[in-house]
Amino acid sequence: MTYAFGAAIRLTQEVRVGGVLTTPASIALSVMLPDGTVTPLSPVADGVGLYHYDYAPTQAGQHIARWVTTGPAGSDEETFDVAPIWGEAGFVSVADVKAHMRKTTTEDDDQLRAFVVTACQMITDRMGQVTPAAFTHDVTRYGDTIVLPRRPVIAVTTVERLPGGEVLPAADGVAGTAGWWLDGSEGVLRHTGSFGGRVRVTYRAGRTPLPPNFRMAALELVAHLWRGSQHNQAGSRPALGETDAIAASVRPFAMPFRVMELLGLKKHQEHDEPLVG
Repeated sequence: MTYAFGAAIRLTQEVRVGGVLTTPASIALSVMLPDGTVTPLSPVADGVGLYHYDYAPTQAGQHIARWVTTGPAGSDEETFDVAPIWGEAGFVSVADVKAHMRKTTTEDDDQLRAFVVTACQMITDRMGQVTPAAFTHDVTRYGDTIVLPRRPVIAVTTVERLPGGEVLPAADGVAGTAGWWLDGSEGVLRHTGSFGGRVRVTYRAGRTPLPPNFRMAALELVAHLWRGSQHNQAGSRPALGETDAIAASVRPFAMPFRVMELLGLKKHQEHDEPLVG
């Protein structure tokens, strides 16, 4: 399960003996953080054999919660992910997806959140950075061109020489000042002379405002992934759409044709290529 950074995460545990809820002699809870440190916690008793703890994460990444009991002796572990504080939780919300899918209940919200993160990452992998965010890139370049890894680039904040942090000036064609300039949004950083060694580039990449076709593609992709996970069954849960059924009958694509078309990708997924800019 993936949670937003700063959101309270309720960890729960049941202790049973022979299927019957039982109060153990002792119960302990600890969480291993992404950096490997372990934090002991004090769970709250909710009744016979029922416990919880509302955990507030301080790091992004995968966490492992471990419960240990005595009398009866037992242990249980569960993993959960915390998205980075800005941007990586997805560029559409669970509320957006529910409105798109006409879902009015809250019972699937936690599961849908994971589908949102997955769908947005799939689009980012193919199309480049979507949510605007700041990045830092260190590179050694004795020539006049650097290609930044995150694209499309909105703006370059600073270019510094390493070590020491000397700020390299931006070029000014009118004043005739030598320096660097951003050659379009494709992430190509050029210099009127040479970068002359190791430099650190701080910049922002992404798309602002969010293009409407990206938003629609994300909503459609979440709905497609969700429907596929339900096996086209389970009562009132939505059935596969026509294009989903066509794709499933030919090859089980995770990204249906209509989503690729919304993103401007080629129709045949085996030939699609990342497009940036």
